[in-house]
Amino acid sequence: MSDPWVSGVQHWYNETYSDTLGVELSVDGATGWATMYALTRALQYELGISPQVDNFGSGTLSALTTFGSLNTTNPPASAQPSNIVKLAQAALYCKGYNAGNGELPGTWTAATQAAVTQLTTDLGLTPSSALAPKVFKFLLTMDAATLLPGGDPSIRDAQRALNRRYIGRRDFYIVPADGYFLRDTHRALMFAVQYELGLADGVANGNFGPTTKSYLAAQGNLSVGSTDTTKFFVHLFRLGIIVNGYPVGFSGTFDAALSTAVSQFQQFVALPVTGAANFQTWAALLVSTGDPDRAGTGADCITTLTSEKLAVLRAAGYEYFGRYLTNTPDFSPDKCLKRGEAERIIAAGGRIFPIFQTGGSEYEHFTNRRGKEVAEEASNAAWAYGFPENTVIYFAVDFDALPYQVEGGIMEYFEGIHERIGRTGRTYRVGIYGPRDVCRTIVAAGLAELSFVSDMSTGYAGNLGQPLPGSWAFDQVQTLTVGGAIEIDKNIVSGRDQGVQALVPSLSTDADPLIPAQYVDAFKEDVWREVFEHEDSLAQQGIMTENFNNTMARIDTHDAYITDLAAQLDVPKALVMTPMIWEGSVINIVDDVQDGRVRAYYNALELGLTPPPGSEPDSSTGCCQIKASTALRSINWAVANGVLASRTYDPDRWQDMWEIWQLLNTDEEWNIRAAAVTMMREAARAGQGGGASIAELRIMTPSQVMAMCTGYNYSWSDVGMGDEAMRYGRNRMNLYYAIARWHEIFRG
Repeated sequence: MSDPWVSGVQHWYNETYSDTLGVELSVDGATGWATMYALTRALQYELGISPQVDNFGSGTLSALTTFGSLNTTNPPASAQPSNIVKLAQAALYCKGYNAGNGELPGTWTAATQAAVTQLTTDLGLTPSSALAPKVFKFLLTMDAATLLPGGDPSIRDAQRALNRRYIGRRDFYIVPADGYFLRDTHRALMFAVQYELGLADGVANGNFGPTTKSYLAAQGNLSVGSTDTTKFFVHLFRLGIIVNGYPVGFSGTFDAALSTAVSQFQQFVALPVTGAANFQTWAALLVSTGDPDRAGTGADCITTLTSEKLAVLRAAGYEYFGRYLTNTPDFSPDKCLKRGEAERIIAAGGRIFPIFQTGGSEYEHFTNRRGKEVAEEASNAAWAYGFPENTVIYFAVDFDALPYQVEGGIMEYFEGIHERIGRTGRTYRVGIYGPRDVCRTIVAAGLAELSFVSDMSTGYAGNLGQPLPGSWAFDQVQTLTVGGAIEIDKNIVSGRDQGVQALVPSLSTDADPLIPAQYVDAFKEDVWREVFEHEDSLAQQGIMTENFNNTMARIDTHDAYITDLAAQLDVPKALVMTPMIWEGSVINIVDDVQDGRVRAYYNALELGLTPPPGSEPDSSTGCCQIKASTALRSINWAVANGVLASRTYDPDRWQDMWEIWQLLNTDEEWNIRAAAVTMMREAARAGQGGGASIAELRIMTPSQVMAMCTGYNYSWSDVGMGDEAMRYGRNRMNLYYAIARWHEIFRG
């Protein structure tokens, strides 16, 4: 809605300052930050500050303080009309106060004085017709001085009381009187507590540091019958209780009703229930971590939990362990659950809550597509580890997301998670890790059930002034080292998530069987979905549609060979079949052209001629689309590690490359075997130094599977370099686990 007074302000600014300051306002009659910033720069210009900036900082306040409060004698009559007075009148109009029926006289008129008197009254200050520098600073914000729709009158009472009581303190600035407890009011509350504790200006800083904690523990104890006289502790404590959802009213008396609310709050945040104000309760009201030194029974970490480490942590009282389901393909950092680790945790009497994070520290990560991808990766990993039905998986939002980002990409991301989280056949539940406000919003939208709250990020806007969400299961409050060597993030546990206490075996160590005839059609349908849905290119999808029946016919033809080969290599059939199905489904005419170039290259060499222009020494060829150079390295690796009894090949000898390429191109079983040992090689070296032994490839961790699938087509220098490599590995990982799940069904 356009306001003619605001339009008049914008016209005046453009005529007076746009050429000088280089910014022209849109004349739309709407107060917004563009107008506030323009008026701030204009004030700085009039005060002689250069360069001018949007921020009304300490330099602007200092210069304005030197200029003095605006009143009937300042500026003096000789300096009137004054542009500084006009700027104050303009700001009053933008705040909705009538400073003179739309006029900007530049003199301190009766109408302007009445407007300032009303403004100071609304803010809770001693009514005054003079405009003090801190009040002028408030005018040049988008904050409101009156109760806004949805605002809490009790919070507004507190805001006005804070302004009135502490306006004279050096570092206290006026807070809005709008009934909303946001960042500025939260910071004002922190300063107020420090002032009441006796901290001097310059010492009080709004931080919950050791001095504040020590003084508060000594002075902040309140109970039924406590009243405010010279101090304001009961008022401030009531404000903290009010903003956490308990409508106790703003007053200076600690009564039975307040004690009941305190008991309820203490129970909700997992503190000892006393009904009184003590240090831990104050801490829970003032900072998102609360008292970080209080005991916790949960621990999340990137550390692999050995039996020895578990013994130390269990002895220290930790029962719930948050561990990551996967790594990125480059294993940096190597934070995922390891083989047998989940079983160790449970055997030690612990419980597990799984976390998924392979990104999420920047807004660009959050798209609907990425949500679908991570849901599949997480649910496949959870299935492979044996997490049962109804396990809650916590998906990370690991940055201070703004409301528009939560309502936008983050919401779409969790919608994608919901669409794909059940693809393994097990019903996994969605949890969220993130700041308080993010968790609350996503849970309220029905896109997550429980919250793992990142409360250690005390400066996040999503935590400041935000109550702990009602859905909280784990509250991350402190990083510490236990037993001298085990670094964890300590979590307070609510009990809403009981964690995983028993696993459901998902993968057998026995050799995989042949595909039974009665399952062929269902197997083919499921595999087709995993291939087709994970290809973005319409052209490639068309090629897949043409190729897929032939690809599956090839699987049927070679199933006995694949079964025997997998048993001989002691690997899952999924390892052998994944490149056959995916790569075989995308073979096209371009591959034939490339193969022709390789033949031309080596035909020339056999004749002692220079290879012709356009010819190539290698191409991806055959049913698994593998290069001769890749196959050569993999076969040599397999021979060196006792996987194959075969001759080795010289990569510098073109005759060896040509021999291998021809075998790959013409002998499908040879091609299948070369692709299989390539997959084994990638799996064994997954982690680049932290790789697995060949004996462990029968049951691989999900991170190994993803690294293996990625490494089949991307060199290690590419892995983790961007979304393309990640997407390639993740998509083939989905296919791998679809094949693996079917073979567990085939096993009967």
